[in-house]
Parts: sequence; structure tokens; C-alpha cells
Amino acid sequence: MYQIYRPRLRALLLRATVLASLSMAVGAQPVPPSLKATIEQNTAGKVRVEQITASPIPGIYQVVSEGEIFYTDASGRFGFVGGAMVDMKTQQDLTAPQLEKLNSVPFASLPLKHAIKEVHGNGKRQVAVFEDPQCPICRVFTKFVDQLDDVTVYRFMFPVISPESAQFARAAWCSPNRAEAWQQVMAGRRLQGREDCDTSGLVEILKFGERHRIQNTPTVILGNGKRLVGATPPEQFIAELDASVSIK
Repeated sequence: MYQIYRPRLRALLLRATVLASLSMAVGAQPVPPSLKATIEQNTAGKVRVEQITASPIPGIYQVVSEGEIFYTDASGRFGFVGGAMVDMKTQQDLTAPQLEKLNSVPFASLPLKHAIKEVHGNGKRQVAVFEDPQCPICRVFTKFVDQLDDVTVYRFMFPVISPESAQFARAAWCSPNRAEAWQQVMAGRRLQGREDCDTSGLVEILKFGERHRIQNTPTVILGNGKRLVGATPPEQFIAELDASVSIK
């Protein structure tokens, strides 16, 4: 992943260097005198500004607050915090919705024919789970999914952690009862069996994950396409699952 973005990062660093040199050449931009008060007003006093200095980028200022650094525009309303743009007045993360949209996966595009399908109750809610047997969180999460009502679950074997994961996945894939075998693998059993069957479907799942930048397990795709990665708290997961069927 880092190799893919290195050229882009080099270009951004070069641009920043050029901007910095230009800024030093023409002199530092003045800090608007009301900026400190505006930031504190927009954040209802929650952000105490200790220092504001000009950045190399025109119109962008560096703010020091209680040992932390963030950047803001001249209006004092929009801040750049940890790689996200924040509306400090409404306390909204403006980057998160765009990132969520970027990472969404249309449910119909999933290779569902290669999944292990389970229907609980009326099955009206849909969830796809990419899981690896060597992932401790996956082994806990798969038990949680087993207890969900009124949901259709599509489990995808996604052995990306180690060669041993791939071995277990192939053995489960080639088993006469694929669903039962995968359940045993996810329960911690070191499954042994033939691995020489047609595993092209397993390969297709891995290629799908690569195309959609699925790099961690468990990764969940909800019916509305929203992606959840890692250990989502149960209450939050249920809320997201319910919302995925109520949004049209």
C-alpha cells in the first residue's frame, strides 16, 4: 500500500517545500488579530488557544492548544485535525462521511455465490463478513454473529494473515460440508483435509478484497454498503445493522 502512494507523497512533500520557500521569500503572513477569540467562540470555549502562528500555506494557521497542534483557516471555523477537516462550530467531522462513501461496497457486487450463506429468522437484514481463522477478534465476532436474529449472513473465507490461514481455508473449501468445516476452523480446530480441489472461488474472494482494499479482518459489509472494520462494539454494530435496512 505504501509503495502505491509514495509518488503521491513525494509530490505533496515537494509542493509543501516549494510553498515553504515561497512563504519565507515573501515574509510570514500575519495572523488575523481576532482569530484566537473566534476559535474559542466557535468551540464554546472547549479549545483554549495558547499560540497561533502562520503556516507555509497562505490562509492556513497553526494552532497550539494544551500540547496539541491543529490547523485552521482564517475564519477560525474549519480545522484540520488528525487528517480530518472539522467544522469546529457544529463539531462535525466533514471528512468521515466522504471517507465512508469512498469505502462503501455495493452489496450486490460482492461475490455472494462463493460465500457461506446462513439465514437467521426472517433474514431481512444483510451482512457480509470477511474473516480469517488466525484472527482472534474474528473468532469472537463470528460467535456474536451466530446469535443475531433476522439476518442473512454471508461469510467469506479471507485467509490473509499467514500461510497457515490459507491452508485451513483450502481444507475447509475442499470439505464435503464447507459450512461445517469453516465453523470448526473458526472455532480453533486445526482442520486437515484435501486441498487440491477447485479453489478458484476462494481466489476470487481474495481478488475482490484486493480490489476493494479490504486489508483487515474482520471486515463487515452491511446491506447498505457501509464498511465496518475490526472490533465494532456490539451496541454500535446492532445500530448500524438496523440502519442499513431503514435507509433506502
